[in-house]
Amino acid sequence: MTPETHFLIVDDYSNIRTLVRTQLNGLGFVNVVEHENVDNAVSFLESNPARPVDFIISDWNMPGKSGLDFLNWVRASNKYKNLPFLIITTEDEQIKIMSAIQAGVSNFIFKPWEPEELGIKLQLCWKKHNK
Repeated sequence: MTPETHFLIVDDYSNIRTLVRTQLNGLGFVNVVEHENVDNAVSFLESNPARPVDFIISDWNMPGKSGLDFLNWVRASNKYKNLPFLIITTEDEQIKIMSAIQAGVSNFIFKPWEPEELGIKLQLCWKKHNK
């Protein structure tokens, strides 16, 4: 990852989006786009002919489509299927976690997290998709 890495944050809570953006900025990343739901994020991705993001950070539980729905859409997309995808969650049910792993999630970050944990998770996700 470089400071030019483009991030997409999808979360229905503005305070979580702000927290993630602030932590990304603190890690040196400034190219951050935010959306409050999956439908808006998908519209954004579909309306940009050039690949506008390099990394997706999405909440799991949102009204309407979930982060898992979004992950499934991303992994089914020829354009975005190889992007690192980090899910923010409070979910700890093994069956739900396994469903995300089977869908191709890169990693999870569990609420609440420490700022340095985000940096570690980003590096793990990036390495997984950029061998």
